[in-house]
Amino acid sequence: MKHKINRKLSIVTFFLLSSAAASLANAQSEPVYSRGDWVIGLNATRVLTDEDLRSAAAGGAPVPNANLSINDDTTVSFDVSYFLSNQVAFNVFGGIPASADLRGEESLSGLFLGQTDYGPMILSLQYHVLTGSNFSPYFGAGVGRILFLNEKDRVLTDFDVEDTWAPAVQAGFRWKIRNNWSANFDVRYAPFKADITGNLGPAPVQAKVRVNPTIVGIGVAYHF
Repeated sequence: MKHKINRKLSIVTFFLLSSAAASLANAQSEPVYSRGDWVIGLNATRVLTDEDLRSAAAGGAPVPNANLSINDDTTVSFDVSYFLSNQVAFNVFGGIPASADLRGEESLSGLFLGQTDYGPMILSLQYHVLTGSNFSPYFGAGVGRILFLNEKDRVLTDFDVEDTWAPAVQAGFRWKIRNNWSANFDVRYAPFKADITGNLGPAPVQAKVRVNPTIVGIGVAYHF
């Protein structure tokens, strides 16, 4: 698990530093966007997870030393921005749900607990830095609803993961290619806690998991 954390921290740190450096550019430069503009983006997206099973009980009794792992996945995401000014925009983010296999670790090692599709719908407020060039960095913060779909039983029957809310932050940039088209890269972080329920044989199971997903996207955006 440690290598996944280090990899995510390296990605986030690099692009946060890149965007922070760009923010030192001339704030009086000609803006890329204007009030009333729309930008639509389409991205190939990698979901990198870091997870921790906070509690687990079967038949009402705690399960000691229980943990689980969730695989990373690649999917497609989209986002839509509406500019309130030349630097501030509302942004809506969504996409095709990622797929997650929940597998037991430590005392649950070897158990394939269940499968689910999941993904956030995030509403953010973005701040776009003026740089006087085709390079346009931005930062954002908001809230997301994490949706779990198509849960499938494995060791656990009646497997279910409850939808939940999450805070969300992001940093990224766009690079104008030509006319109204730009290349886009961004990193989003939306940590959440979720309740898991199911049955292990006749025993009801309840668990709480904390997941810290880093969502890395690269694609194109159209401005109109």
